[in-house]
Amino acid sequence: MRASLGYEPDLRHPRTFNERLARKILDDRNPLIPLTLDKVRVRDWVAERVGAEVLVPLVGVWERAADIPWDALPERFVAKTNHGCTFNLLVPDKAKQDRAEAIRTLDGWMQENYYEQAQEWGYRDIPRRILVEEFLRGRDGGVPEDYKLFVFGGQPRLLKVIRGRFGPAQRHFYYDPYTLEPLDLGEFDPADFPEDPAPLPEARGLCELAARLGAPFDAVRVDFYLIDGRPLFGELTHYTGAASLSMGSYEKDLRVGEMWAEGLRQRAARPRPGRIGAAAGVPAPG
Repeated sequence: MRASLGYEPDLRHPRTFNERLARKILDDRNPLIPLTLDKVRVRDWVAERVGAEVLVPLVGVWERAADIPWDALPERFVAKTNHGCTFNLLVPDKAKQDRAEAIRTLDGWMQENYYEQAQEWGYRDIPRRILVEEFLRGRDGGVPEDYKLFVFGGQPRLLKVIRGRFGPAQRHFYYDPYTLEPLDLGEFDPADFPEDPAPLPEARGLCELAARLGAPFDAVRVDFYLIDGRPLFGELTHYTGAASLSMGSYEKDLRVGEMWAEGLRQRAARPRPGRIGAAAGVPAPG
């Protein structure tokens, strides 16, 4: 962590985002974590909480790459495994895809236990499967932008937008999730890229969805795509950057850590059903 962050993390008294995330990796055993990290099982969970209309259309699920009926797949699709990160095979043109190489790639991912990379508990026992989803196109015809909301104490506090993903010009920008005002966090300052488009205005509507999906957790990142303004669920990520996510400086890392702490404080202060002294009709703080 120290080499990645540029400072010595204090895990006994965590204050920064990455320090708090490291403690989450070590301590948090919420049983919903492995369920929501599983890219197959999470689909039903998301549908129950916010509706199936936010799910990316699913082509199928298989236990072996050899069982996938390649000839029956659509002309473009995304194949991925359900038990880790970065295990994504983008196929924009099936006719040009080397089928044997695709099978070797998927089989290789299926042999890996993603838990072994960073000892992130939630990945340890996920049963491994392969899923194929519809290929999504962004507003420029390429890979769509990722809209990633950091939810602390059930409240979206930070929006991260990734542009040009999987390409050499990939950039990560941070915004206020409600106003979409740019924030000086991370390695890229939006002010340095005036030619880049602002987040789509529909991104504000992601806050309600992210809050509902993030409510059972102290901290989680909820990812979406916006396709023609329509929200589609990407994934839930509990261990963003494996506690080594560069925020640009210690001070900026601390700033996001304070968002995390404030989210937990506000959740603790909200009246609960039947709580003595909770006035009827009075909105909860935040």
